[in-house]
Amino acid sequence: MMDHNNTNASGVQMLLGVSISVFVALVLAVVQLPAFLFYFWPDWIAIVVAYWALRTPNQVGPFVAFIIGTLLEVLFVRKFGVLGFGLATLAFLTNSASQQLRALSIWQQMIPIGFFIAFFKLLTGWLSGMVAEFTITPEYWYSIPGSVFIWPFTTILLEELRRALRIR
Repeated sequence: MMDHNNTNASGVQMLLGVSISVFVALVLAVVQLPAFLFYFWPDWIAIVVAYWALRTPNQVGPFVAFIIGTLLEVLFVRKFGVLGFGLATLAFLTNSASQQLRALSIWQQMIPIGFFIAFFKLLTGWLSGMVAEFTITPEYWYSIPGSVFIWPFTTILLEELRRALRIR
């Protein structure tokens, strides 16, 4: 009985942690930026999904990422399924490599996470081009270096959130 209550509390804390971080990522994603910074602005939602899929692979996986992506598509009024499928694929890739990635330092994780986010951008760009009028331009890829650069700092902040909420 004690284990069951602890599991429920852990689940609520997990939901709270993911919800807070996705909300902050959403706010950062829609903030107005100067033109020179706009293209290099990190893909915050992808970073947050990759972090939670890496740190808690049994709780946050492709299904949770698809739900997050679908909710964001409704919020942004985009074509259904593109962002959800992209985030689900990102979560799957991160889940699949989570043990290997956790063995690396935060700085070493930047390279594989950068490749995963690049694949996410490729997939969502390709699918967006199939279902709507969308062309992948060189500027489309500029957010990848921004995402890779911000990964260690975001990881440190989300680790503090995870510790504060006592998420394992």
